[in-house]
Formats: sequence, structure tokens, C-alpha cells
Amino acid sequence: YARAFVRGVRAANALRYRAPPKPYRLLRVDPDRIRRVANFPISKFRMSGVVRDGEWDRTTRRFEDMDVFRAYRAHFREGVPWDETDFFDRIVDEIAAGYERWGCTSRADFEARCRRLDDLYDAIDEHGYRTQAELADSSVDDPLGNYRHRRGHLDDEIVVHIARDGELLFSDGRNRLSIVKLLGLDEIPVRVLLRHREWQATRDAYVSGWVDPSSEVVEHPDLAALTPPTD
Repeated sequence: YARAFVRGVRAANALRYRAPPKPYRLLRVDPDRIRRVANFPISKFRMSGVVRDGEWDRTTRRFEDMDVFRAYRAHFREGVPWDETDFFDRIVDEIAAGYERWGCTSRADFEARCRRLDDLYDAIDEHGYRTQAELADSSVDDPLGNYRHRRGHLDDEIVVHIARDGELLFSDGRNRLSIVKLLGLDEIPVRVLLRHREWQATRDAYVSGWVDPSSEVVEHPDLAALTPPTD
């Protein structure tokens, strides 16, 4: 059903736009460009390749203000134990209230997951950042084991939306994004789900040759992935 839904969105976009989004394409971006957060409580496949108008990109929530990023920064830069972070306390409280978090149903489960997050940090530090497909084809172990279940599964990549002005807004993949930010990586692959209608208009204008080639916007990774206009 999910694949059929995405195919339907892609087919509709092909009729509607000059530069229709490709839901499964990965872009290479500087993680420092991902500063604000725009989460939606909806299945990823229902936003894959979707173009949406509205004020959803007018978010003020910052990624670095999220308790998970603050916990990573405190843990890896200052040596604070996981169980002394607000993030740890929040998740343990939610588990105690009856919620399952990343397969964890007890404090001990979550403590074990935190140890795997340590391993994930070390793996990315040692081997660099790899997509799920690259991990599946390599001998490098993913401590979270995502790729083992569905080879190269795109839901396990870092996911962003694109605002009307081209800003990259965080959606999912907080563990990996926290790590690459702390490690200072220059470039990572991300998957784009939702684009603002005004940004899609910029994409269409670009492939039509209506964007000034000297404009800084042409360096945007979402435009660089498109076929450039021809004279």
C-alpha cells in the first residue's frame, strides 16, 4: 500500500510540475544547514514527494534545543552519563507510563540502547557516515541494526523537509544527526520528504532556465540534483 501511495504521488507530480520530486533520491548536504525542526505525526510514506502550501515551515523550534541533542552534547563532550540527562529521564518516564520507545519496555532496555548509541558514535567516528544501503554492503556493523531488517531501507536515513526559502528542516533521524553535528562532518546524505509549494516553484523555474545562474540559490543541493537548464 505504501509503495502504491508513493507511486501515485509521483505520477501526479509528474503531471503538475516541471521538476517533479523524486521521493527516494538522497541529497548530500552540510549537516550544519539543518537548524530548525518541523515534525509531523504522520507516516513517512504519506509525505514522500509531497508538495504542500501553508505555514508549516514557519517553525521556531531549533534542533540544538531538543533534549536528545543536548544529551548527546553533554554525554560526548562533557562526559555526563546518559542517566544524568533530561533526555534519559524523559524516555524512562514514558516507558514507566506504559509507552514503548525504540523497542524498549524497561529502564534496562533503554540503558542497553544508550550503550548502543555509544557504539554508533564510535562507528561513525571511525568509519564515517554511511547510508543504510552502504552499511548493508559493507562489513561495518550498525549498532542499531536498522539495515538488517530491510536492506537499504530509506526510512532509517536522516530525513528533512524543505521550506519555502530552501531551508532544510529536520524531520527524523535525531541520533545520527546529533552525532554528525558533534563530529563536525562536512556532508551527509539525507532524504527529502516534504517541500513547500514556493520552493517547488523555484525548482520548476530553475529547470525552465528562469533562475539567474549567478544567484546563490543555484548552489542549493536540491537544485544541484536537477538537470540544469539548457540554452
